[in-house]
Amino acid sequence: MTYGGTMVSVIEFIDPVEHCPGYLAYDATDCRLAAGGCRMQAGLTAETLRTLAGRMTLKQRVLGVNVDGAKCGIAYDPHGPHREAVLRRFVAFLADELTTRFSMGCDMGTRFEELDRIAAELGIGSAKIAVRRAQRISDQEFRARMGLLSTPVGLLTLGQRRAGHALAHSALAATAHTRRRAHQVTVALQGFGNLGRAAAMAFLDAGVRVTVVADEYGCAVDPRGIDLARMLTIDQGRPVQSLLAEPMRLPREALFELPADVLVLAGGEDAITPAQAAVLPVPIVSVGANCGLSPTAEQLLLDRGVLVVPDFIGGIGGSASMEALFGPRTTPTAPEVLDTIGAMMRELVGDILCGARDRGLSPRQVATGIAESAIVSPGERPYGASPYRPSGPAPRGARARTVRTSPHSERRPS
Repeated sequence: MTYGGTMVSVIEFIDPVEHCPGYLAYDATDCRLAAGGCRMQAGLTAETLRTLAGRMTLKQRVLGVNVDGAKCGIAYDPHGPHREAVLRRFVAFLADELTTRFSMGCDMGTRFEELDRIAAELGIGSAKIAVRRAQRISDQEFRARMGLLSTPVGLLTLGQRRAGHALAHSALAATAHTRRRAHQVTVALQGFGNLGRAAAMAFLDAGVRVTVVADEYGCAVDPRGIDLARMLTIDQGRPVQSLLAEPMRLPREALFELPADVLVLAGGEDAITPAQAAVLPVPIVSVGANCGLSPTAEQLLLDRGVLVVPDFIGGIGGSASMEALFGPRTTPTAPEVLDTIGAMMRELVGDILCGARDRGLSPRQVATGIAESAIVSPGERPYGASPYRPSGPAPRGARARTVRTSPHSERRPS
């Protein structure tokens, strides 16, 4: 069954065994390719996926790639006893979309490795096989580039690092905008799952001092800088307070009472309550998790002069990594992909924050304006035209520029 208006359509699925509904939401029909993650969550609704698909379109338009937003998911508990079978039937149902237009990634309750494996076992080829068709490349070239995602870069693979790497560099770009140098920055990190660990690795590589890490169980605190290298080598299923030998242990809510140069939100929706936002002692917040900051909390922070990098920018790493993977004419290396993602985030966040400063708008307003003014080329390849991807190899360890002229700084509010 297909619902929809002029731009949005939702394809519905009912699992024949568990009778749980699933959906694929397309937010737009401008481009040959649409991309978005697959979510498994009890109680998931079509409306939620429509909203998330719209957020994916914002990410693609901000980056300037020729890709529409999409999102799919199935309303089933990801810890349920028939998880694998339900997910396999849902992916099989999506086979026609996956081989023609829909590039599927992971989202809450799923992992890309399992989605890609299931797609291969079903004869689809890959969860992202539509990229090969839309990008007009050979199967060999597609496999070579996609294979980079499983390449280790340090303790994690490129696929595991890409989203958190972008989030960390969004935070570093924001601190550079306020003229703080990386080695002088202190970071408070909320969340130490896949996204938070990858962000922590990027901060470790950049020599940034992370002074507090929080998860659902509590906070680990060390004003001298937490031993991230040790934490990253230990099973991520353990509470963060148990990952260090002698950390200061505080309740998880203490995260929002401790000073730092930047707070990075990498775990869950609505991470900060309005009451916490009203007194948060941090000048910069970078949001990576979808809906990690409620509109009310974000406005309270903005009213207090806190710089907020919104979730559809801090969480843009999956989309940016596809441009970094498939945009270059020759196949990059895995470290080059990470370097390109970092360079793209520095340029993008620099543009947004300069535009916000020059025009007296919020970063969200400027970023949304960039997305709304983007011109897509439906007949062109999805990847390769982003103005934020450097034309040559991104320099290793390059730092964000503290002063730059934004091409969007002269755009006036509509």
